[in-house]
Amino acid sequence: MTGEQEPEFCRWIHNVLGQLSWDADQQLGHVRNLKVGVDELALEFDDALHLAQAKVQEGVLGQDALQTLLPVDTHLRCMTDTGTDVWTEEAVATSPEWQELRTLAKQAHLNFDGGFSGDDFDVDA
Repeated sequence: MTGEQEPEFCRWIHNVLGQLSWDADQQLGHVRNLKVGVDELALEFDDALHLAQAKVQEGVLGQDALQTLLPVDTHLRCMTDTGTDVWTEEAVATSPEWQELRTLAKQAHLNFDGGFSGDDFDVDA
């Protein structure tokens, strides 16, 4: 993997976390534009998490960076275990589960740095 690909991967993680932290109107507008269900937000995070886990195994991503994603994953698993009621547009707009998800995603977004030093990766780039 080249140095140019590493920041792109990290930008993608930040983008996914950003979408999870958007307010309900932004999230609903996004999934409506894509013509997908609200669970797509969780599915995109799941893809990002699996890739992050693979990058840790490859030694490309730091374990600390992966750890910042795990509270979001745990919360999404709990939401899934509660059933289908949380995977509706109404739930996105009104449920405490979605509000907590946004809070966790914002925290992860702030803390995720990809495990790179400041010289190697700038999250504002």
